[in-house]
Amino acid sequence: MAEESEASDAGAQASGAGIDPAALALALGGASRERADSFLKKQEALVELQAKELAHELELRHWSLWVRHVSGLLKLALELAAGLLLLFAVTAIGVMVWNAAHADGLVIESFSVPPDLTARGLTGEVVASQLLDRTNEVLTANTGVVEATTASISRGDDIKVEIPDTGISLGELYRFLRRWLGHETMVDGEVYRTSAGLALAVRINNGDGMRFAGSNDDLDSLMQKAAERVVVLKNPITYAGYLSSSNPPRTAEAMAILQRVGDDPLTAPRDRSSALNNLSILYRVTRKDAPTALALERRAVAAYPQTLVIWNNIATLEIEQDHPESLLALAATIQDHAAHPPSGYRPLVAATMGAGARMLEAQLRGDYGAAAGFTRQALELAAPAIKDSYRQTALRMLALQHDGAARALLDQLPRQVSPRDEAGRAVTRYQVEAALENWPTLLASEAFVEKAYSAPAGHADPRYVFANLLRPILALAKARLGDLAGAQALIAGTPGDCDRCVRLRGLIASEAKQWGRADYWFAQAVHDAPSIPFAETDWGQSFLMRGDADGAIAKFTIANQKGPHFADPLEGWGEALMKKNRSDLALGKFAEAEKYAPNWGRLHLKWGEALGYAGRKDEAQKQYALAAGLDLSPADKIELAKVSHG
Repeated sequence: MAEESEASDAGAQASGAGIDPAALALALGGASRERADSFLKKQEALVELQAKELAHELELRHWSLWVRHVSGLLKLALELAAGLLLLFAVTAIGVMVWNAAHADGLVIESFSVPPDLTARGLTGEVVASQLLDRTNEVLTANTGVVEATTASISRGDDIKVEIPDTGISLGELYRFLRRWLGHETMVDGEVYRTSAGLALAVRINNGDGMRFAGSNDDLDSLMQKAAERVVVLKNPITYAGYLSSSNPPRTAEAMAILQRVGDDPLTAPRDRSSALNNLSILYRVTRKDAPTALALERRAVAAYPQTLVIWNNIATLEIEQDHPESLLALAATIQDHAAHPPSGYRPLVAATMGAGARMLEAQLRGDYGAAAGFTRQALELAAPAIKDSYRQTALRMLALQHDGAARALLDQLPRQVSPRDEAGRAVTRYQVEAALENWPTLLASEAFVEKAYSAPAGHADPRYVFANLLRPILALAKARLGDLAGAQALIAGTPGDCDRCVRLRGLIASEAKQWGRADYWFAQAVHDAPSIPFAETDWGQSFLMRGDADGAIAKFTIANQKGPHFADPLEGWGEALMKKNRSDLALGKFAEAEKYAPNWGRLHLKWGEALGYAGRKDEAQKQYALAAGLDLSPADKIELAKVSHG
């Protein structure tokens, strides 16, 4: 405001505003013409000079204002920079403190070493580095679906940026914070001479000391023992994995460690769960004891439910023992955990398990087309070692759609060199032929399959594979080929809690026309797996064998409600309608079934028959032509020959 007042005064003076107009008039009125002109010229010159001076002052004022403006901007920029620098410093310190508080691992510090060894280059840091290498070998020897933990060497002096006025390096400060706030395991020690050679002393967190002695040439073996001891104290579960994967495997030692950790109530729930899970795997792999393995997995998931791999392992064991109702619930649980996997899980592993669970759920509903699609997703994500397993699963889904192309595609898969893989391929072939109802081939190949599967050291318990999968199918093959006594003797030895076994008991009883016995077994299967459509589908087929179309339709209706994309009950429903002389209605069921099993030879055969009964001969012949180019059982081929030329 003061500047504005000064500027106003200066302007007034410069413009002559300070001269009295009346005095000017009097002066001019009393003067001669010449003097008046001279006076006016002087006044004009004065005004011109004052105008120039005013312009110069304005220019200086504008420059001053610009300088002040730039100065203000620079001051603001400096203040902002200082604020950002302070914010960065606070953030950096916060990150450093957070990282220090969450530090959890092994830190190996430099060892004390005799002077003669140091002179030979075996310094304290070299000893620490060698112990680090051995420790990491143990820690990463059996890496599975969880990321491996590793050790590191403490080098507090690596970062030498000094904090002003303190003389403390950032490395030393961070090291102090890690020790104060973190949970790291500090390892140090010394190498010293003994009368017999060398000794290696190792201490963990200034306690838990251990000593290993040997000759002058035994330092490598001493460090290996020390590394193993460090890992077993820090992470006994990882050490058990190292023992079980050693050559030769030290399985008994591993199982003892895992049992101790799993039974210890003071151990963290997640660690107890992990120990029990690994113990379950060893029971399954080395002892072929599926029931004990399943019991251990259930204990593991009870201890810590948020573990994706354990849910997946339980599902694998339930598949072996054929408990579909439990599997349906497990599939939903696995999908949920795969969508939000715990920290540390490899994303591809979680995604693969999620796709596998969706495949399993679709399969349990009879939606084999969707199951094949999810299997292909899992195949794209899976590790190379298990890709062949997913390829075989996709072909099983194709066979369950009654598509004979599965047989040819199985032959085209690359040959496997591992006995275990070949055994799995033999079982897959057996399942494909069963889905395509190739009973003679099943009878001829059963002995070979059992021999092949008994030979390798695979994960699955052969007893359950034989009892729950191979022998029930073989029993049905015997029944379908007329050996009812052999079928009933074989099926009688299968477990009572195996869904497939119970359902096939009902089908075998139906082949023997033991209808009451068949109803008993089907009712038991429905009771044990109320959400699964397979028991009602088989029961509907039993009613068709009795000639009871209404009873069959009732069962097929329920099966269709449980598995709306399952082709088998729809096709059976169509056959039942034909028995009621309602081929017009049967056509709709056959058309719907084709959506989910487009290459089913029998479906097109029966569809052609229904069209023939409806008087649509040309369309019937097209369906017969389709059936002739697809997989058909010997009985269906005979029937096709009759109707297509009749």
